[in-house]
Amino acid sequence: MSEKIIFTEKRIRELEPTPGKQVEYFDEKDRLFGVRVSPGGRKTFFVKKRVHGVLIRVGLGTWPDVSVLKARDDFHDAFDQLRKGINPNLEKKSRTASNKDKSGILSAVFESYLSSSDMKDKSRQDCRYKFKHLAAWHGKRVEDITPDMVKDRFKAITLDNGSYAANRTIGLLKYVMKHSIETLKRPAVNPVSGIKWNKEHARREAMPPETMPAFIAALDKIKGDSGGDLYKLLLFTGLRKSEALKLQWTDVNLDKGSLYIADTKNGESLNIPISGFVVDLLQTRKARINSPLWIFPSNSRKGHLTGTAFISDQVVAQGIKVYPHYLRKTFTTAASLCCKGDIVDILTGHVPQGVTAKHYTAPSVEQLRPSIERITTELLRMTGIEQAV
Repeated sequence: MSEKIIFTEKRIRELEPTPGKQVEYFDEKDRLFGVRVSPGGRKTFFVKKRVHGVLIRVGLGTWPDVSVLKARDDFHDAFDQLRKGINPNLEKKSRTASNKDKSGILSAVFESYLSSSDMKDKSRQDCRYKFKHLAAWHGKRVEDITPDMVKDRFKAITLDNGSYAANRTIGLLKYVMKHSIETLKRPAVNPVSGIKWNKEHARREAMPPETMPAFIAALDKIKGDSGGDLYKLLLFTGLRKSEALKLQWTDVNLDKGSLYIADTKNGESLNIPISGFVVDLLQTRKARINSPLWIFPSNSRKGHLTGTAFISDQVVAQGIKVYPHYLRKTFTTAASLCCKGDIVDILTGHVPQGVTAKHYTAPSVEQLRPSIERITTELLRMTGIEQAV
């Protein structure tokens, strides 16, 4: 028994188990990309394809530990291998057997550390990026990496890539070594223990009000269909770039003026009102573009916009400093002029501080609406945008 549906986080969440039966659903976009729902409610992604006449099923992980987007990425990788006649299941067994002899190699310990962690996909990507700074050590055994080597590498990264990169890279190494000590009983002592970390200073900044009209005018001149709408959305909601890029039309309720994100950076959901200005922005966009799924679609493998550098570069070329998190900081700055701190935290997906705010305060979307409208009014005043009545 199988059925075709559009794979989204919301749709997968809503799938109900059938007593005594395993039910398979397939994605309308990628027809060989499926999810199997067990009688107990376990939802496992897979790809199923015949190779040389033999039907091969490759598991892609279980929801919600593996998101729809991550499973879709893995589906494309597995499908490419199957199309070439390669069985990923046999490849995985071969790698596992090979890695048994390399368990003490830094790169293998790093992979073991990632697989044992429940960190999000974005955090895993960040870890992989930082780990590249240690490329010369990837093939070394963990016990061969000495404290002096770590100190020298820390200094080199500081000089070449900055204090922040050095702290984060060697900080990652500290956790990887700790994992090695706990699982492999080696090295005897963590070689990162003696590091004196670089001082860091939080970058507190926001777009000056006098610059904001020019910024809005610059957005109207950039190429492409998404940049202007995306950056206005970031400015008037305070969303993180990663949250905005992956927005689907099912995440917003334009009739009720609300927005829902199931999984934010802090691991909690975000359910907030959106102002009339943002509703108008999205309604106009929906009528203009042909995208039933993504708010910011693209020809990328993921189906949605994945980067913003080309947008920022066009604005910067017009003499206006901007990057996505700069807009989030600008929203937060305006919000702090209009609302209490715990309300600002809730609207921006931060965990409020203090016992009462953290554990007992849970305003509804409608209770938050006056606050978001006050913030929007302040931002409209700063930008010089005249909202249609």
